[in-house]
Amino acid sequence: MNPERTFGHGGLNGFLEVDRLLDGIGLDEDDVAWRKEFIGFDETDEQRLNDLEPLLRDNQDEIADEFYDNLLEYEAARDVVERSPKGVEQLKQTQRAYLVSLSTGDYDLEYFENRARIGKLHEMLDMPLKQYVGQYGVYYDLIMRRVNERVQEQVVTSIEEWLAEREEDADGGLGRLSGAFGFGSDEADSEATDGLEESLEDAVRDAIDDGMGDVLSLLRIINLDMQIATETYVDSYAQNLEEAIDQHEQLAADVESDVENPLEELHEASEVVSRRAEAISQHTEAQAATAEEAANEIDEVSAAAEEVASVAAEAREESERTERLAGDGVEAAAEARRELGAIEDATERVETAVGELESRTDEIDEAIERLDELAQRTTILASNAKIESTRGDAGDETMAIIADEVNSFAKQTKRDLDAIETALEDVSEATAETVEAVTETSTRVDQGGERIRDTIESLERIHDAARSTAAGLEDVATATDQQAHSIEATAESVEELSRSAEQVADAAESVAAASQEQTASLGEVSAAVGRLTDVEPFESEPVYERVSREPDTGADHDPGPELEFDAETTETQ
Repeated sequence: MNPERTFGHGGLNGFLEVDRLLDGIGLDEDDVAWRKEFIGFDETDEQRLNDLEPLLRDNQDEIADEFYDNLLEYEAARDVVERSPKGVEQLKQTQRAYLVSLSTGDYDLEYFENRARIGKLHEMLDMPLKQYVGQYGVYYDLIMRRVNERVQEQVVTSIEEWLAEREEDADGGLGRLSGAFGFGSDEADSEATDGLEESLEDAVRDAIDDGMGDVLSLLRIINLDMQIATETYVDSYAQNLEEAIDQHEQLAADVESDVENPLEELHEASEVVSRRAEAISQHTEAQAATAEEAANEIDEVSAAAEEVASVAAEAREESERTERLAGDGVEAAAEARRELGAIEDATERVETAVGELESRTDEIDEAIERLDELAQRTTILASNAKIESTRGDAGDETMAIIADEVNSFAKQTKRDLDAIETALEDVSEATAETVEAVTETSTRVDQGGERIRDTIESLERIHDAARSTAAGLEDVATATDQQAHSIEATAESVEELSRSAEQVADAAESVAAASQEQTASLGEVSAAVGRLTDVEPFESEPVYERVSREPDTGADHDPGPELEFDAETTETQ
């Protein structure tokens, strides 16, 4: 299978109009023949390229790898590769097929049609022309290195063949070789000459000429490829230019059609504007007078606002003082609450002590009853002893004394018990009164405590209200200050409005004159719009006469992206 047919027929070809492309660049058999003749490409070049096929085929993998390794170092090249529907490995295969096709083509119209397709595909991928042409510099380096090695091998082979032809001479071997290079030592040798022997020099020159012929053949076919591919770019630029011209002409016609009625309406509207401008001037003068009156009234409002702000500030100070007093009252109430708690505790302790006193009084009553009983018994005992003493026994006198003492003790005890009982009765009455007083005191303490608690709660509410009032008054004062500033700003704005109204009145007077000038200018605008359609049609030159090269911009070296053929490829081995 011919390798040149293995690329240039990929997925993007569905978007490519080949016939229109060929017509656009004028590519036909006569054009191909003229191009070949112009650069001297003939059958000899075709034969030389065919002879180079083994060299190119053997080095196709290495050249494709090095080519893409170099290109992918540049971001611009990577961007184009990413836009291609094929991956890097597929592109390398395409590159290998292209390399081999340089030496296996028929170099006819079909060959160059395929080259035109390749160039157009690069342009469709938005590869800049400078990159497309620049990448050939990389290609030259990769191919010419191999060709250079081939030329050197040809020169060495020529020398070896020259030596082989002279092996039968008597002076063969190393001596013959050194003599060929002018190193002979026999001065008498009439055949010795300076420099290389003429036959060896001719052989070396023939080998170098043959190698340079191969180089020129490669350069010529690649130059033809570049011509065709570059013209696809130029054709695209020309097509875009023609489309732009068509769009311009259509736009001019549309503009003329679109503005015709608006211009007439604008002409009529300008006359209306002129009349209304005069009315605006009159209204503006009245507005200026009204604005001045409003400014005077706002000055009065501003003075009143400042007075309100002053009163609000005084009220705020009084509210703050009330808040402080309420706070002191809350603190005093809190202290009273603590004292009330202590009184309640003491009252409870008194009630407890009175209860214990009543209990102790009952115990004393019981003891008094026992003592009373004892006194009665003692009295009886004393009476008995007294009776016994009257009988006249020896111990009667003693018993009489004892009886007297016991009787005296009993009487005294009786009197003491009566006094204690009387005191206890008094204590019992006092205790009852104390209990009653304590009960009443406890009741009053409870009532007073409740009132104190109510008072504390009221003071707290008063304190909160005073605090809220103080905060509100401060907000009022702040708002009043802001209002005063706003009124002052409004007064300034009204004054500015008054001045602006005067300026507008002055400007409105000139609107009528400007409107009249505008009416006169509309005629000129209409004439200018009409000239948009008077553009002469753009006559393009033949494409091959318009081929241009983009100038070197001095940017960093960027040979551009790969020679991407967007094709289905096969192995060419």
